[in-house]
Amino acid sequence: MTAPAGSAYDVRGLEPLDGFPFPVFVSPGGAARGRAVAERAARTVAWLENAVALPATPPLFVVGPENWEQVAAFPVYGMPHVELDRIVVGQRPAPFWTTVVDTITPHIDSAGLDRLRRAYGNEVDLGSFADLLVSHELTHLSHMGSTSWGDDGAVSLWMSELAANLGLHGYVHEVEPDQAERLETAFEVTWASPDGHWPVRDLPDMRDSLRGDGSNYVWFEFGLQVLAKRLWETAGVTALRRIAGALRGPALGFDQAEKLLDDLDPWVARAVREWPAFTPGRRPVGS
Repeated sequence: MTAPAGSAYDVRGLEPLDGFPFPVFVSPGGAARGRAVAERAARTVAWLENAVALPATPPLFVVGPENWEQVAAFPVYGMPHVELDRIVVGQRPAPFWTTVVDTITPHIDSAGLDRLRRAYGNEVDLGSFADLLVSHELTHLSHMGSTSWGDDGAVSLWMSELAANLGLHGYVHEVEPDQAERLETAFEVTWASPDGHWPVRDLPDMRDSLRGDGSNYVWFEFGLQVLAKRLWETAGVTALRRIAGALRGPALGFDQAEKLLDDLDPWVARAVREWPAFTPGRRPVGS
């Protein structure tokens, strides 16, 4: 996710990791985890540079709860986020992933639960899914810095997250295809389950879902990942380039966003209009 502009970060007490084309800092004792995240980040940057224009990659922080406040621009521990001057991810599992699992599991069928266990273990630990999200954050750099949020900032928010999920999906399928099951299972199973238990559900209200423990926001991201998967399958890197390009211009109104999506894939445009009344592999209402 893109974070609001925050104060300068503080690297005191953090350990630098050498050997990467961008600065990397980790909490003490977190070198192995930080190196794994940074290696994926470097692969992602190399892939993205062949797809869309990117600014210089900012420092990457992989930190534990004890260092979160000194570098993060978002208060919920473990919520990955990006600004032009930093990318911040958690060194340890974030509590909101457990909340997501605990919220959806009472509402999914046995087949969905079996899928979750195959992908994430019998205790359904979404850590391996969360590890992929640095590619999402890096994709945000392709459209940051010049977007005018204006009165239609709500549209720019979910379109920005859709673009980042396109980058994530494209990267995994083209660079790390062995991670596809870990990427797709969480959002497909979650989005196929009933949604009435989420307090914020309407797409224009996505920003409101950031309140609380972060799990409601994850639900929105999962829905946008469903749409990103479809867009990548139908339009590939063209979808990423066109949406990122639109986000670099004036603030998008809903009609403009809908037209762009309709040009790329009418199914996705209709799914946005009918949000959240669609599920993976099923046509949106009225199509």
